[in-house]
Amino acid sequence: MMKTLKSTLCGFMLILLLPALLSGCWERRELNELAFVLGYGLDKEGDQYKVTMQVVVPAEIATTTSKGGGTPVTVYEFKVPTVFEALHKFTLMSSRSSYLGHIRVLVLGEELARAGIGPVLDVITRSREPRTDFFIIVARDATASQVLRILTPLDKLPANRLFYSLQTSSESTARTSPITIDKLIARLVAEGRNVALSSVEIVGDRSVNGSVKNLESTVPKASLEIHGLAVFKKDKLIGWLNEEETIGYNYIMGEVKSSAGPVKGEDGKPIVMEALRTSTKRKVKIIDGEPNIYISVRATVNIQASQSTDKLDDDQVIRELEKKAEERIIYLMENAADQIIEKYNSDILGFGQLIYQSHPKLWEKLKEQKENYLKTLPVHYQASVHINRIGLIDKSFQGDIKE
Repeated sequence: MMKTLKSTLCGFMLILLLPALLSGCWERRELNELAFVLGYGLDKEGDQYKVTMQVVVPAEIATTTSKGGGTPVTVYEFKVPTVFEALHKFTLMSSRSSYLGHIRVLVLGEELARAGIGPVLDVITRSREPRTDFFIIVARDATASQVLRILTPLDKLPANRLFYSLQTSSESTARTSPITIDKLIARLVAEGRNVALSSVEIVGDRSVNGSVKNLESTVPKASLEIHGLAVFKKDKLIGWLNEEETIGYNYIMGEVKSSAGPVKGEDGKPIVMEALRTSTKRKVKIIDGEPNIYISVRATVNIQASQSTDKLDDDQVIRELEKKAEERIIYLMENAADQIIEKYNSDILGFGQLIYQSHPKLWEKLKEQKENYLKTLPVHYQASVHINRIGLIDKSFQGDIKE
């Protein structure tokens, strides 16, 4: 009896396990069946979309097999009524299926960005292929197609070049503010906040238009330059911030990892300081029933270069330089906020979100003014700078050069 029961149970278990063993990986695709899309571009053309895909050419990036005669990427373009249809059209032009799992950048054309980015982001976020670690960037005075056609020196893959340029410039200069798709969506739907995206421009001769000749000169005819920010209200582009305003924006948002800038010595000549560590505290205080925003920045800096004759081993000189550095940071923040509020009246600084999170009832009253609350909202700026190192010499040798 027991043997029969055991045999029955074993047979039953085998029946349960058999489908799992036979099913395999039904969605599996071999690498040689995929076209890896690194750069994805979206433009608006009338009532349709122009979708641009920058795809890797495997034979040209494999150093052992590349003959150097072709381009490392190829660009496919499709004019479609919906963005999703481009993925199906791709198979009509290629023997491989497009794969979005390795996208590095999503480039949005200026015209599309001004019309609204919400509808096109929906299909990207619904797809299960793309990861969330790629950056979104807006093409200034250009289309996404034009940007993705430019071949770049040093980096074989232009989309990689854009990705790492955004990453490096953000970490070392604070002149950009890269954002990934998941953070962008979170900010778009957040209460009391608008978004800002990094921008890219084509510098030079646009007629090269994907030609490999752009790589055959020590001075490329066309290049991609990343700087500044695109300012949005809801999901629509309304304007731009320059590099200085972007640095101020990043100080306010607490996103400065490193940044360098000059202050004037006693003789009026520049002394360059580099911020090594910064932190920003943002809080709301209620004064006489009204919200006030307080922004406080702390920075540790090194002196990296000096054209001044100031004696940097003098404690009084160091204190004066720290004060000037504090004033510079405050100026950068005030200048950026004035431009954002007075010119664009868009809360990309997230002041409304701060009020909503700390005083939700007060925010309900404020948001009735739409974003006009920004123009009457008091904002107070503070900065504290500590000079950590002055370098290997305490005074520039330039004053000792003999005539």
